[in-house]
Amino acid sequence: MFPIMLENMDEAKIFLVGGGHVAYHKVLNLHRFGIHPTIVSPEFHPSFAELELQGMVTLITKEAEWEDVANAFLTLLVTDNEAVNDYLAKKLKDAGKLVVHASNPSLGTAQIPAVTTRGKLIISVSTSGASPSLAKKIRTEIAETYDERYEDYLDFLADIRYYVKQFVTDRVERRTWLKEAIEPIYLHNVEERQTFLDELKQTFPAEQTIS
Repeated sequence: MFPIMLENMDEAKIFLVGGGHVAYHKVLNLHRFGIHPTIVSPEFHPSFAELELQGMVTLITKEAEWEDVANAFLTLLVTDNEAVNDYLAKKLKDAGKLVVHASNPSLGTAQIPAVTTRGKLIISVSTSGASPSLAKKIRTEIAETYDERYEDYLDFLADIRYYVKQFVTDRVERRTWLKEAIEPIYLHNVEERQTFLDELKQTFPAEQTIS
């Protein structure tokens, strides 16, 4: 199992085979990351009609075939027809595609972990398919520690890192400031964050634009 995070997925061809309750919740999870999937199924859960009206999905009403997903970057197989799931998983795997086989992960090439987001912070947990329920439980426990405070805190750290990279040339100085920024006081105290940022800018003034 090799963990990886993928970027710019809003531009990728993502297909989901299956139109039931499980598929519906998979779509909601994909939507959290700006992904607009194409759904292929002979029938759809009633909630899909609203998703289509909102422009969140593209629906194709038919039994899924290889030609439907041959050009996909990632395909999620969540039908209750295991013959279809297994057949498409093998074809996609042989073609070197990313494929998630929900009911039998070993037949796919990828798995989707349990995820919690806190702004720029993404917390994901996987049990390698052994127990999705345990992954969700651990995810919830971790999320209670890394709560909503981390959203603004990560924005602060991103600002500090950007400024340091732009205006602090010495590598030792860079590491010192970046290490200091992750001290707990800056998580808990917004005023201390501003004081830290002001001190950084005073110590390493931004280059002035010459008009």
